[in-house]
Amino acid sequence: MRRNYWDWRGLIAVLACAVLLIGAIDQATKDALTVRHILRVIAEHPSRSDTQELSAEVTETELNAYIAYRLAQEKEPVCDSLTVKLLDHNHVHGKIRFDAQRLNLDTLLGDNLDFDFKGVFLSRDGAARIDLISLQLNGQPINPQVLDFVIHTAALVYRTESSGIGDWYELPKGIKRISGYKAKAILHY
Repeated sequence: MRRNYWDWRGLIAVLACAVLLIGAIDQATKDALTVRHILRVIAEHPSRSDTQELSAEVTETELNAYIAYRLAQEKEPVCDSLTVKLLDHNHVHGKIRFDAQRLNLDTLLGDNLDFDFKGVFLSRDGAARIDLISLQLNGQPINPQVLDFVIHTAALVYRTESSGIGDWYELPKGIKRISGYKAKAILHY
C-alpha cells in the first residue's frame, strides 16, 4: 500500500515538471512555432483545381518572432536581424541589420549597417517582392543600389546566389499570394 503512495507522488512530480517546462516556452517561441505550423499545413495542403482560395492569418508579432527564429536557426545568417511593421494596403516598414565587419564593409560603410526601409509588398503567382519607397542607412537617405551592394557582398561571403532587392522571390510552398493589413498578413493558398 505504501509503495503505491510513492508511485503517485513520483508521477505527480513528473507531471508538475512537464507543466512547468511547457509553460516555460516564451511567447516569441510560441508565436514562431505557430507560423511554422501554418506554413507546414499550407505546404502539405493538396492544391485545388477550383478557384476558391483558402487563407490563414499571421500577426505582425508572430511574423517577427518567426523571422527571428529562422535567423537563430541559421549557422551563418546573411543578416543579423530583420523586423517588419505591417500596414494597410500592403505597405511595410522594416529594419534590417548586417554585420559590416563580417562582410568586410566596415571601412567603406561604417561599423553599423542598419537599414530602415518603407515600401509596398507585392505578391502574385507564388512570388513576392518589395517596391521600395524610401531607404535609409543609419538614418541617412541612400539609393537602393547600396542595399543591393550589401546583399551582393553577403552572397559572395556566404557563397549563395545573389539577387537584387527588386527581384521576385518565391514564397513558401503552397502560398499563392499575401495580402497585408495593419499588424497582420493574410496568406492565400
